[in-house]
Order: sequence, then C-alpha cells, then structure tokens
Amino acid sequence: MKGQVYIIQGMRWEVTRTFWRRKVEWARMKCLDKRRRHRSVTIEFLKLIEHRRRVS
Repeated sequence: MKGQVYIIQGMRWEVTRTFWRRKVEWARMKCLDKRRRHRSVTIEFLKLIEHRRRVS
C-alpha cells in the first residue's frame, strides 16, 4: 500500500503510511503536484477507487 499513487480531484496523491484509528484502517497521503496539506483517507475508500484512479 505504501508508495502507491492515486489521482484524486485531478492531482496525484501518494500513500506515505497506513495506520489504525478507532478500529478503522487509514492511509496518510501527500500531494505530488502542489504543496498541500497531508490528507487522511480510509483504506475502504482507496479500494473503491482503485480500479479507476490508481496510477502506480
């Protein structure tokens, strides 16, 4: 999971780490295109968009 790149809202986001919070697995992501704040999304969300949005 770490190192995978997804296109979300027209920008490339890379998974930097995964962690557990309140019994839910989350992924911390950083933007590769612009200087933006890190974003946390659930692994379930990444699995839903994986077949269309995953770059590498």
